[in-house]
Order: sequence, then C-alpha cells, then structure tokens
Amino acid sequence: MDYAKERAYVGHISQLFDVRSYRLCGGRQEGVRAVDICTGSGLEVTVLPDRCMDIYQVKFQGKNLCFQSAAGITAPAYYDKEGTEWLRGFFAGFLTTCGLTTIGNGSQDEGENLGLHGRISNPPADDFCVSTELRDGVPTAVLRGVMNESVLFGNCLTLTREITCAYGGNHIRLTDIVENVGPRTVPHMILYHHNMGYPLISEKASLVIPTRSVKARNAYSAQNLSLWKQIDQPEQNAQERCYYHELEAGADGVVGIDNPAENLRIRLHFSTRELPYFIQWRMLGEREYVIGLEPGNAPIEGRAAARKDGVLPFLEPGEKRAYHLDIE
Repeated sequence: MDYAKERAYVGHISQLFDVRSYRLCGGRQEGVRAVDICTGSGLEVTVLPDRCMDIYQVKFQGKNLCFQSAAGITAPAYYDKEGTEWLRGFFAGFLTTCGLTTIGNGSQDEGENLGLHGRISNPPADDFCVSTELRDGVPTAVLRGVMNESVLFGNCLTLTREITCAYGGNHIRLTDIVENVGPRTVPHMILYHHNMGYPLISEKASLVIPTRSVKARNAYSAQNLSLWKQIDQPEQNAQERCYYHELEAGADGVVGIDNPAENLRIRLHFSTRELPYFIQWRMLGEREYVIGLEPGNAPIEGRAAARKDGVLPFLEPGEKRAYHLDIE
C-alpha cells in the first residue's frame, strides 16, 4: 500500500486507516474506554485503556483470532484479589497482562496474601493518549499510557505501555517499561497471557512451538505428555493442561499457530532474554476452548514458590526493565 498515492483519493484518512475511541455502556462494562484500530490490511484491534491497555480482540480479514470468556468486559472496580476470584473479571481476550509483583497461583508471601495472577490487568491507564503519527511516511496508531501499582509502605511499580499499528500492516507492536518508583527493593513478576481462540484454533490448526524440551506443570498435564501439541474438537468436561517449554537455541521466542483451512496464521515474537519462561495453556472444553501462549519472566507457581526456589526477580529503587513483543 502506497499511502502517499492513495491519499489523493480520499477526503479523510479514516477511509484508509481508522482509529476510534469510545466508552462502553451497560452492565459491568459501563464506562470502560476502548480504542478500535483498523489498519486497512484486514487487521482489526481493540485495546481497553481502562484495563491495563490490554488487547481485548484481534480480527484478521473479519475472522476472530482470540478467546473471549463468558465473564465479558468488566470495569476495574469489579476486581477481587481473593483466591481465584480474579477469574470473574478475566475477559481473556487477545492479551491479559499478569503481574506486576506476582503471577500464577495465589500464595502467602512474607505476610502478604496474593491472589491469582496479580493486580495489573485491572488498573486503568493514567496519562492515556491515542494519536495517529506519520512514521517513515506511513500513518501509525500510537497508544500510550501508564498503569500504577503502588501502595504506601509497600511495593511501588509503574507500567508504561506503548502499542503501535501501522497503516497497511499486519503487526501489533507492544513495548512495556516497568519501573520501581518506590524506596525499597521489590519483587517483580510479569506474564503476557495471550489467549488464542476459534476459528484460529480448531482441530484443523497446528501449534508452532520450537521446543527443545517440555515439562508438564502438574500430574494431570503429565498424562499423555505428547498431547501438548494436539488440538482436538471441544470436549465436554475437559480439564486444563499446562506446560513449560524450553525453546530451541536461536529461536528467541517465535511461537504461533497455523490454520491453513481458515487461511490464518499468527506469530508471537519476544526476547527470551527479557522473558525466559514460556508457558502453554491448553483448555479445549466446550465454550472454554483456548490455547494460551504465555511468555513471562518467572514460573507461574506463585510468588512464595518462586522465592523459595530462588527464581523470584526483583527491581531495585529506580530500576527499570523493558519488554518488547511483536505480534504478526
């Protein structure tokens, strides 16, 4: 696509490249901000600034790529950290961010009760802005905001996020910077919970995970370990399985799913230096049909277990850590 030539044919850029901001109405989604991006190539993206700037939906040429849970979109006020109550606000979507001080199982760590997957998927963005900029002559949607996870006398972390999508492109680029803005050393755990759904995933799809070795998360997942790479039809009363993958040297975090029957494929690029753990979530139940592709900086057994095992990451006062993901 040649924007410089095409511009002569249109009165407003939205004929080619549309970026729209709005608020949702009704029920538990009341008031939640959303931004839709249509790149003109068939890529459609919905970002929720009031939910950590997470990505609710991705479509390509009209076909949905992600799983959306029955919980639907909920406003931040409905967050509940107790036990697994986090799931009541888990819309899943294309990306739910987990962290910033714990991921995975809830636990009690140094006197603090921690719920499933942490708090960061719920705070709304401060200083949020959305703009269309010309980058190398190409209109590019740029979304920026800051999520604050801070408490007096406790852990003080911020997450500064930028999401970009260019006209005519089929990429979503995400850059995160986590900063310790407090006076003390704090734990820092993060997980990028990508949730792939129908019609991208079906019994006609195949996983692309260049794994060197695979380890089941629990005894149930260990049964028929080779099932990790199998995608079946939806099953009644299915149970979730979860696997840790050690990726091949040089793969540097390129994973994805192919579905030639739907003419769909997706690739997720990330740095294994930034995100050394890769977790695959396999839940193929009726109406709960999802494959999770989840890079993170720590295991998902909870913060107490990570501390006990000596794999808990920390940030010093003033320290920053950057994460980069490219979805193609």
